[in-house]
Amino acid sequence: MVESPEYSVEFEDGTFEIRNYGHYVLAQVDVEGDFDDAIGKGFSILANYIFGANRKHSKINMTAPVSEEEVSSSKGGSEKISMTVPVTGERREENIYRISFTMPKEYGLENLPEPDDDRIKFKEIKNQRALVLKFSGRVKKDMARKKMDEMIKYMDKNGIKSKSNLVVAQYNNPLVPGFLRRNEIIVEI
Repeated sequence: MVESPEYSVEFEDGTFEIRNYGHYVLAQVDVEGDFDDAIGKGFSILANYIFGANRKHSKINMTAPVSEEEVSSSKGGSEKISMTVPVTGERREENIYRISFTMPKEYGLENLPEPDDDRIKFKEIKNQRALVLKFSGRVKKDMARKKMDEMIKYMDKNGIKSKSNLVVAQYNNPLVPGFLRRNEIIVEI
């Protein structure tokens, strides 16, 4: 089984959960493109890093999830809770997406190998409380938009305020059939 960040469930409501995460580190890269292309571009860059494209030539175990969030749009500036982690126009409008891999728990900022690619940055997460929407299927732009809208409606209905952008998290390799796939929309609260 692939390693994922450890958490405890504080509250459950159907497909929604409030989780408390401990400590973990993300390797992140920002890429331009649309939602569906960005995950592939970012995945390749981060996969090269964990497969040995780092100063120590160390291989790092793959973990889950692979996450995607929109951090800015050509329409101008960053968006707090935006449609796409996770859109469009006659001229192709490029968005900037942040793709993240969770590092194995034995790694902290102090012992991760330095990446050969300087586009890769690290972010340490400590004691995060998050609202999570669980769902299955193959995640494409339209599904991400639908699930993010569902998350926003749930937050509005329940008076929940976000502290971050919405993030689309995918846990399975591409060979897993859609109905068996584990996906989530995650937002820090």
